[in-house]
Amino acid sequence: MPGPPENPANETLRRSEETLLVLAARAGDPAALGQLILRFERPLIYYLRRLTASPEAALDVHQEVWLAVQSSLPRLQSPEAFRGWLYRIAHDKAARFVRREIAQEGRLLSWQTGQAELADSPEDPALADAEAVHRALDDLPPHFREVLTLHYLRDLTLEEIATVLGCPVGTVKSRLHHARHTLRQILESPAHEPHA
Repeated sequence: MPGPPENPANETLRRSEETLLVLAARAGDPAALGQLILRFERPLIYYLRRLTASPEAALDVHQEVWLAVQSSLPRLQSPEAFRGWLYRIAHDKAARFVRREIAQEGRLLSWQTGQAELADSPEDPALADAEAVHRALDDLPPHFREVLTLHYLRDLTLEEIATVLGCPVGTVKSRLHHARHTLRQILESPAHEPHA
């Protein structure tokens, strides 16, 4: 389960550090790029596991994402937009991977979940059990699963999620609302057995 909410000053500092690393990496500093990779590796792989068929596929796409980042970084106009830009690349690479798999295998791939670090709030008992949330995510449509993952994964803003998904902020708000509601219904359903 996630810890207490991030202190706004700490979040501002973290975002500022990211911007400085992006500027250095964009200028060709391999150590700065390495720091960005380390900073985003776990959450990005978690996100990709939500969109691909297996942990191995997520790792393959993860490598493709960073190769694309490395080659495209000099063209990134706004360093402070790096986070949303990174997840947009990941989204596009994962979508291409899934389309390739569907074409090669002639069937739809199952969407698989990684480890959930998702809870609405400590005050919400229906979502307090991270394991139950993790299992319930399997029952959500992929577009709901993705928006919840992006929102709770490293606290992407609604604007950043809109950039990743290529849709208006209003659509993100609507999906997030419906995804939370659907997840809560699944968790409160008598058919949703607690894990033994």
